Amino acid sequence: MWLYKAKNVILLTFCLILTACGFHPLYTPPEQNSNICYPLKIATIQDRNGQILRNYLVDLLTPQGSPQNPQFILETKLVEEIRNIGINKNETTSRKEAILRATIILRTSRNHKVVYTHSTVAINSFSIIRQNYYSDLIAEDYAKREALRLLANKISLLISAYLDKPHEN
Repeated sequence: MWLYKAKNVILLTFCLILTACGFHPLYTPPEQNSNICYPLKIATIQDRNGQILRNYLVDLLTPQGSPQNPQFILETKLVEEIRNIGINKNETTSRKEAILRATIILRTSRNHKVVYTHSTVAINSFSIIRQNYYSDLIAEDYAKREALRLLANKISLLISAYLDKPHEN
């Protein structure tokens, strides 16, 4: 019985110490972290999908708008690929996947020195119906948008993890 009480006391003490140390979960939903605004400017990204990705990043990283004097500039290079993954017996495609690769480069705004680089990938698949060409285009567009949303969340986590840790200046 005393062992059970001792375990509870140790667990309670650990929880109190953990909350007092400034611990905050990294994988919280973006809605709960919407008041965090990082001191960075998000550079424009080429093409329409790049614009969509940039808008997602602005919503996640700088929800209150771009800061007046940003400390960092986030550059993103986006490469997309559509690949056949499902082949029917008559050699027609039944399923495709949208692969979006992003290379992020974080630079200081003063001297444009690269302080962080990383590459990440988002993959989303979709079915090809072949009866209605328009529905195939809509399915492809939706798959790309969802992959872009996932990519933005991954980039947001990478940048948050980098900027939240202490650095030497």
